[in-house]
Amino acid sequence: MTTSTPPSPPTPTLSPIPKTTLPYIQTPLIESLYLSQLAGCKVLLKYETTQPSGSFKSRGLGHLVYKHVQTHFGNTEDAPTDTNTTKLHFFSSSGGNAGCATAYAAKKYNQLCTVCVPLSTPPGMIKRIEKTGARVIPYGQYIADADKYLKEVLIPACDLSLEKPVYCHPYNDPLVWAGNATVAEEIVFQAETLFPNCNPAAVVCSVGGGGLFNGICTGFENSGKKQWQDIPLVAVETEGCSTLFDSLATGSQVCLDRPHTIASSLATQNVTRETIAWAKKHPTTAVKVTDREAAASCLEFVADHKILVEAACGTALAPIYNGTLKDIVPGLGPEDAVIVIVCGGTNVTFAQLREYADKFELDF
Repeated sequence: MTTSTPPSPPTPTLSPIPKTTLPYIQTPLIESLYLSQLAGCKVLLKYETTQPSGSFKSRGLGHLVYKHVQTHFGNTEDAPTDTNTTKLHFFSSSGGNAGCATAYAAKKYNQLCTVCVPLSTPPGMIKRIEKTGARVIPYGQYIADADKYLKEVLIPACDLSLEKPVYCHPYNDPLVWAGNATVAEEIVFQAETLFPNCNPAAVVCSVGGGGLFNGICTGFENSGKKQWQDIPLVAVETEGCSTLFDSLATGSQVCLDRPHTIASSLATQNVTRETIAWAKKHPTTAVKVTDREAAASCLEFVADHKILVEAACGTALAPIYNGTLKDIVPGLGPEDAVIVIVCGGTNVTFAQLREYADKFELDF
């Protein structure tokens, strides 16, 4: 009996790693068995928690930084690494996540960054931003105060012979929306590839200023696929800063003097006008949840998935955990898929979740 030697496996062909790497990644889309049981349909989680900065802000702010570096230097490989060349200096006002994303991207391309944060910003978040090499300036009680100081004091103080200042709005910038649109682009590809037998029934996201929402709408619109161009969106806010909900209800843009919510990453004075326009154009249901429901969702989520998320993220999860999703999106069945954007955010600790549990009398 003659034995033959099996052929050697083919040598894999590796795609070359591009010189230019982006400051954000493609994130997983994973079914949650726990949430699917609660909702009575498939619940797919888009894990933006895995972005380099810890939140979806890596997409929008990262794209903004990338495009400015590309425009200024010709391409990102030509960005200077020495201290004798004029650099871009990115200025961000943020409660944490936008500043962290801006600082990470600036560091990646060897540029300068200053982040102005409210005085209420936790020391842990300040330290996290500083680890990128960015300068952090605490000022004012609210983000609006920090933003005003940034634009009126810090940016004008730049030495223009050494640096070119670039103002980075945390959500109201077309470059930010373009970066955030990649979330929707990935969802279309991943849902059709990984879950081909599911019927995409809705996409759920939390809303603060509207940057993520604008990007999602843009991405689905640009997909060229009617199923995604018409997919219902559920835009969730907390009661203390429900400016999209209130703007749609009143027919005009609502601005708050002092938004008040535990979901500090959503605490903006208003959504952009483009957000209101998109919500009227794209099938959208604006929903309000309480701070207690947002907090409870954070506690439930860490119990189910062993992942810490901010209250801003708990806000998006609340319609599933509080049982209202079936009323918001009627007729959901086992073959339907609801996609929840787990937006991420690093402004959360176990101690903070314990405080939520004590404050709202929740199990933890």
